[in-house]
This record gives sequence, C-alpha cells and structure tokens, in this order.
Amino acid sequence: MALGLTIIYGVIHVFNFGHGIVAVLGGYFTWLFLTKIGLGLIPSVIIALVIMFFFGLVLFKSTINPLLRTPNWEFSTIIFLLGMGILLENLTLQAFGPRVKNIPTFFEGSLKLGFVRINWHEISLIVIVLIFIVLLNILLKRTWFGQAMRAVAQDMDGAKIVGIDIEKVFGQAFAFATAVTGFSGILLGTKYYMTPHIGWTWMFMGFLIVVLGGLGSATGAVYAAFIMGITEAFVTLYLGSMWVWPIWFVIFVIILLLRPQGLAGGRTL
Repeated sequence: MALGLTIIYGVIHVFNFGHGIVAVLGGYFTWLFLTKIGLGLIPSVIIALVIMFFFGLVLFKSTINPLLRTPNWEFSTIIFLLGMGILLENLTLQAFGPRVKNIPTFFEGSLKLGFVRINWHEISLIVIVLIFIVLLNILLKRTWFGQAMRAVAQDMDGAKIVGIDIEKVFGQAFAFATAVTGFSGILLGTKYYMTPHIGWTWMFMGFLIVVLGGLGSATGAVYAAFIMGITEAFVTLYLGSMWVWPIWFVIFVIILLLRPQGLAGGRTL
C-alpha cells in the first residue's frame, strides 16, 4: 500500500489522504466476487484489480486533472482527496454494511521451525510481496511506461522536452497506483478483518512508511516497511500490541531527526 502512495506522490506530487479506503475497496470487491458471486480467488482478484485501475483512471481524468490546472493545486488536491476518502468510506458502509468481513486465506496449516510456528498463509504473503517488488522494479526500469514515470518523477520539464505526454503519464500512474493499492487491500483482507473504517488505520501506516522511507522513493518505502514490520513483530511478541504505535513513532522521530529527507531521500522511483 505504501508503494501505491509513493508512486502517486513521486510522479504527480499529490498526497492522497483518501488512500486507505482505496485499499479497502480492493479487498471488498474481491470479497464480493469471491463469496457472493462465487468466482474463484484468482478471477476475483483479477476483476477487482481491473475495476480499481479504471476507477483510478476515471477519478484522475474527471476530478484530479482539472484541479492540477488551478492555482494552489497542492492544497486543493489534498482537500479533495480527503473528502473523497470520507465519501467513499460512507458509500462502502451503506453498500456492504458495518459488519466485519475477511477474504479466505490462501493456504491452511503451518510450518514449525524449532520453537517458532509460521502459517503457510503468512509465508505465501511474504513470497507474493517479494515477487511483486521484483516485478515492479522490472516494470519501472525495463518498460516504456515505467521509464516514462521515472522520467516525469525526476525532471518534468526534461520529460516534456523528449516528447513524453505528461498528462497521459499522470493518468496512467494514478490508475496503476490505485490498482497496486487495491492489491494491497486484498492481501491485508486475508490477514485482518475488514470494515469500511479500517482504511484510515492502513493509510496512517502507509503515511509513516512513505515519509520514513523518503517521499517519492519506492526503494525507501520498501526499506521503511521492512523496519516497521520487523518492529511490529518483536514489539507484539515481547511487549504487546498496544506498544506498537508508540514505538513506531519513536523510531519515526529518531530517523527523521537523523535524516530529515528519509532513509532514501533524494531518490525517486
């Protein structure tokens, strides 16, 4: 989810404070196709991601792109996306109800390593995320679309000079990031119970990771997410889950005092 947030900020320089509900929608759409319509897991995920991609594309072209042409667009887009997040949260509440939902786990059973027992589903999530990071890296560095996004993120004026359609790249990047965020919501929905309100918690976690890693840096987001995840695991094990957020913020403040630009500040996609 942090990678989706990073792509939007890195390319368009817009921070999406409605990002959490986008992740929730990805999970809810998959749950709908899987449990109510009766499709398999893979078709449900594919259809949900296609819906999220075109939702992001339509949202950008109809609302965000016009806002980018107005004075003080930085503030306007933040307020609009925050309001959009609240609206989508309430629409989701009306459509799906307040009761918690979850997506079935990919695998049952567990693996025991000494005194440690790890669920096969947890292992599958790690493998899926690692494969996704590798594929995202290939997309950013080896494809025209990825190279265009990186060019726009590094130097917008230079990208215009070499003939890159900035508006088109903006729209594609926002739609792609929306699909990425929806995919993260699917993975989170297999691990946590989903409600229309859980998106704000996910969004704040993503915000911490993106700022800690360095705004606009995909590499920094991966490093920061790894640090936060390991911290959460050890704190939960030895101190309890109630201490996770306080210790996260302590780490957040310490790193930003030492490196205000974040772990990979100065780097783009």
